[in-house]
Amino acid sequence: MKASGNSWTFARIGGVDQVVIKRGEDIANLASLDQKLWAALAVPAAQPGIRESLDYLDADKDGKIRVPDILRCVEELKAKLTNLDCLLDGSDLLLVTQLADEGIKTTIAEVVSINGGDSGEPRVDLTSLDKAIASFSALPFNGDGVVVPASAKETKLKAFLEYLIAQGYKADDASGTSGVNALALDKFLADLEAYKSWSVELSTFKDAFSDQALGEKAAALLKQIKEPVADYFRRCRVLAMSKSPTAVAGLEAAMASALAKNLPADAPELAQLPLALPNSEGLLYPDAAMHPNYATAVVEFLTIMGADANKAVCQAAWEEYVARVETYAAWLGKKPSPEVCTLGKAVLAGSADLNQVDAVRALIEKDVAKAADAEALKNLKTFLFIKRDFIVILKNFVNFDNFYLRKKGIFQSGKLFLDARELEFCMDVKNPAAHGTMAGLASMYLLYCDLSQKNGKKKSIVAGLTAGDADNIFVGRNGIFYDTDGESWDAVITKVVTQPISIREAFFSPYKWLVKTLEDMAMKRAASAEAANMGKMKAAGETAAQAGKTDVKPEQAIPKKMDVGTVAAIGVALGSIGAMVTGILSLFVGMGIWIPVGIIGILLFISGPSMILAYMKLRKRNIGPLLNAEGWAVNSRLKVNVPFGGSLSHLAALPPGSNRQLVDPFAEKKKPWGLYIAIVLVVGALVAAYFLGWLGFIPSLGR
Repeated sequence: MKASGNSWTFARIGGVDQVVIKRGEDIANLASLDQKLWAALAVPAAQPGIRESLDYLDADKDGKIRVPDILRCVEELKAKLTNLDCLLDGSDLLLVTQLADEGIKTTIAEVVSINGGDSGEPRVDLTSLDKAIASFSALPFNGDGVVVPASAKETKLKAFLEYLIAQGYKADDASGTSGVNALALDKFLADLEAYKSWSVELSTFKDAFSDQALGEKAAALLKQIKEPVADYFRRCRVLAMSKSPTAVAGLEAAMASALAKNLPADAPELAQLPLALPNSEGLLYPDAAMHPNYATAVVEFLTIMGADANKAVCQAAWEEYVARVETYAAWLGKKPSPEVCTLGKAVLAGSADLNQVDAVRALIEKDVAKAADAEALKNLKTFLFIKRDFIVILKNFVNFDNFYLRKKGIFQSGKLFLDARELEFCMDVKNPAAHGTMAGLASMYLLYCDLSQKNGKKKSIVAGLTAGDADNIFVGRNGIFYDTDGESWDAVITKVVTQPISIREAFFSPYKWLVKTLEDMAMKRAASAEAANMGKMKAAGETAAQAGKTDVKPEQAIPKKMDVGTVAAIGVALGSIGAMVTGILSLFVGMGIWIPVGIIGILLFISGPSMILAYMKLRKRNIGPLLNAEGWAVNSRLKVNVPFGGSLSHLAALPPGSNRQLVDPFAEKKKPWGLYIAIVLVVGALVAAYFLGWLGFIPSLGR
């Protein structure tokens, strides 16, 4: 590794050494920092809160911010700023004295001028810049290439602009009103020219048919009958060549077969038959029998074309009809849309003053001349976003100070409230499949939740439970999520990844498991006994119903006396339990003054394994796998130890100075368990003291 020219400071954060960025010089020399020491090497560009800056850094628009993107931005900042120390405050305020770029200085002066300020040192922030942009956008010429009617001084020009907008040839101006740009004007002129070109030939075809609708109908009919009629004339020519009186016998047989089958109109066999029986003269008789699928269309077409219904049509006449209709159809095919035709007729009739076209273009060019000023304002806004957010990005990229010191990592999407607690470590989940394989590697108790809003928006998050216990956490539990923009979402737990939360929670987990197991066993036994009793009662009732009410009483079906074997079994069980208790008490009494040590040893024997396992898991707890699942290239382990984890999950607590009224009018009557326990402890102490000989100095007890 080559030596760095900068004197770096490292701090132990998150279980690893992370570089400290405390000077502008540190930012300026990031290129000399070994990439192996960066906390991350790639970050997804879609992060809440700083989207504009990340979008600028993602120059190739591949959805990722990488180290070269950061270094490129550093070089740009070094060229534009006199010193990078101004980036450390994380504000959007920019002073002219902080700038080395003359172009940005000029733009700031323009902003100050637009806002009407001229005193003090020139400066700009996002609020004042947005005000200037709004004022600039409201100007008649604002550089967006769109001119509004208000920008026209002449009445005719203004009327022409209003006409174009009314006809739909418009674009949105930066001020929010409708106007006309070059694209809309060109579209208007192109549509008008298309109608003119088509209408020029209208005189050529006006005599083709008495009505344009008839011409359109003839074109539609020709598409339907052109091929069948052409096939008919081909068959006529073949028949004329054969000169055989039996040449059509096969066709007559096929027609007879089709007639016998009563085929539907779309049957393939029927489609193979000719339009009509061919003849050697090559004539088509409109009044002769024709194929049922085409007969009506042929007669209607010939009528439109002016053919005599009583005269045969030869092939030459038919081909003349076809050529005439196809030429007409080709002209109709070039006809513009009805809207364009309506517009063209109106414009040619004088509804719009076309002499104003050049004037409109001149206005558009005048507006476009301001595009450089508009672009400068836009670039300045991007620069202010970078000035505000760059230190935040560095502290979520080069190191993770924002997460460890402020608990505001850019990957944190909000806060989840449920079960009287607040969970600060929440991330959007956009790749559930990756989380399925990575979640266990985080060694963290995780809650996966589906979020929804009443407007139909949905997304998913994962939240880390790092303090308290998980006694009341289960799939299906509801909560409320507040994102970084302050919007609220309904949350429901869909998946729980169980991991140790704390050593304390691990200590009590065996006893909680024992209590839950005993409760489940008791409930199952009670349910089983109730079901057995109900079965016996039902059987006794059925027996009574069959034998008569006076013969058998239902209660006689339930034995009231206990079996002797059962009594003996209970006695043996009680004896065993008593012997075990006696053995344990004897063992404890024999320990003498080491009895407390024995109690502690038993507790450690029970809780020790779970505590050791929890300790090992908590030492491995880190958020790296979760970030990796979302596309981050995390370069080091990002541990979440117990103290830091406790700061990410907040339990409900009464505010300082609150008055708590402990009298509950609906509380259950409590028994003096404290007194009972005290009596048992005193008696136990006396018994132990007696067996240990500690009471021998009392004469009455020594006899």
